[in-house]
Amino acid sequence: MRTPCGDRNTYVLTVRYGKEKLAELEVGDALFPADPGVKVERTVFGGVLVLCTTLQFDELLNALLAFPPTTLERVVPIMACCEAGRDDVVKCVVDVVRKKLRYGKVRFGRRGCLSKDQLKLLERKLREFSTPHSDNTLLVEPLDNVVCIGIVKDAMDKLFKEKVMKIQPYRR
Repeated sequence: MRTPCGDRNTYVLTVRYGKEKLAELEVGDALFPADPGVKVERTVFGGVLVLCTTLQFDELLNALLAFPPTTLERVVPIMACCEAGRDDVVKCVVDVVRKKLRYGKVRFGRRGCLSKDQLKLLERKLREFSTPHSDNTLLVEPLDNVVCIGIVKDAMDKLFKEKVMKIQPYRR
């Protein structure tokens, strides 16, 4: 259940489709002063990158807002990942969520490496364990060969998007 970055913080970045190479450069340039060891990698899905850094989520957002990448749309902090090739990937994700997380909503980045049946089952199970009135959103990000989960406060996600929109008003 390790993340793709091992002991470093892992984030999934959603960028404009077809602009992955530019996003890699922009994000790397924005974060390099704060973390010279930053690593940005592409996935098999267009518009999705994986970021490995030593920065915590709030530090990351501050660094990105200081030099806002023009292609960045969303940042998802990743807490744990489960191998997608396993038959019990749904059980693995549900076990992690049940032990550690409180959330009110569930959002999937894409179907990715999950079958339609796995996706429906996972969505149903995750909604069973949700906590009404929680201001957290559980984010499920299927990547190349893993299904990663993260949690973000609704206010933090909205705040980042609003600040980016103020800086880059032409993207509306």
